[in-house]
Amino acid sequence: MAPLRCSFRPLSCLIATALLALSPRPLAAAPAAPGDLLSAAPYRASWVPSKAAQAYKLHYRTPDHRGQLAEGTGLLYLPAGAAPAGGWPVVSWAHGTQGIADRCAPSVSGPTHAERDGRFLDVFLAQGYAVAAADYQGLGSPGTHAYLHVRTAARNAIDMVKASRQYLGTATLSPRWVSVGYSQGGAAALTAGHLAASHGGPSLQYRGSFTAGTPTAVELTALVMNPGNRTANPGAPNAYHAYLLDGLLQVAPQIDRVLSDAGRARVAVAREQCLSELTATLDGADTGSMFTAPLTSVPGIWAVLHDYLGVPRRGFSQPLMLAHGSEDRDVPYLTTLLYAAGLAVRGEPVAFRRYPVDHRGTLDAAAADALAFVRARLEGDHFNDAAEIAGLEQRLDEAR
Repeated sequence: MAPLRCSFRPLSCLIATALLALSPRPLAAAPAAPGDLLSAAPYRASWVPSKAAQAYKLHYRTPDHRGQLAEGTGLLYLPAGAAPAGGWPVVSWAHGTQGIADRCAPSVSGPTHAERDGRFLDVFLAQGYAVAAADYQGLGSPGTHAYLHVRTAARNAIDMVKASRQYLGTATLSPRWVSVGYSQGGAAALTAGHLAASHGGPSLQYRGSFTAGTPTAVELTALVMNPGNRTANPGAPNAYHAYLLDGLLQVAPQIDRVLSDAGRARVAVAREQCLSELTATLDGADTGSMFTAPLTSVPGIWAVLHDYLGVPRRGFSQPLMLAHGSEDRDVPYLTTLLYAAGLAVRGEPVAFRRYPVDHRGTLDAAAADALAFVRARLEGDHFNDAAEIAGLEQRLDEAR
């Protein structure tokens, strides 16, 4: 700043100089942080759950799969009535597989199974819980979506809760929250619970996680990704494989060397088609034609798979409930049962529920248990470890 030149009375000059010295200077902008709200607006669509009295679409800051701060989107649903003292508790909803193109985001084209997902979320809204539903970074927002990159989706879900509270205020939304997820979102919700303290920070009070149809051993998919596997598959597994390969190529481009031209073409189609369309396109195709050599022949592939897909196996601070259909062919029942058993052996607070349904039927079957678990966690009820371990042992005995 140039020195002040006084061409008027000395006393006036002295006062003017003092005022300039005391004037507030522009403060440096606070660094961008995960969960920072970028914009929000009311949202209307046919797939908004019927019990949502208000709905909003939020844009907020959240990490991408490289750990760089990026933009994410999501939907916030509010129950009817006035917020209670302390605000509405929050259910962080992590959705199942939609696809990887921007148009596949739930906030853009709705859930793949809109009526079913709406029924499930209505269970929570009807009880006075707000629902914060992240799209996942790169799905409907700038960048590319890394399908099943569990830590990214988990952080996106946590940051959606932060952004929602920043938008509506802490008097409207409580710091108490739970993570709830299905299929792809089951792994995200599980991991969100594990990262709640480190990524959520002191402003949030994480209380537990409920997940359904949760993929906990996707790394083993590598064993079927070889040119000798020519078994015809239903469309859904083929779609999952193509989406997964697209994500893996983003973090380990060397995988391309074992893909065939047909495999590259299938991944290219997956980048354009949402789940229902891709399932129909790939129905009856095999996995082996995508490869010229086994995926497991890529050096270091198991470390890549574990880092990308691996769900936490210890260190949970709050109880978990895993629900699964015994007829599930998309995410094999036994993988989740054994995962839950492993958690119990390591002393983690886990409950397990089984239903005689397939993958798609799990949400409807599990809705009552989900609500009971969420209510108990948000109200601070005791978690009966002994009873849950006994129930898990019974399921293991039945599976022999």
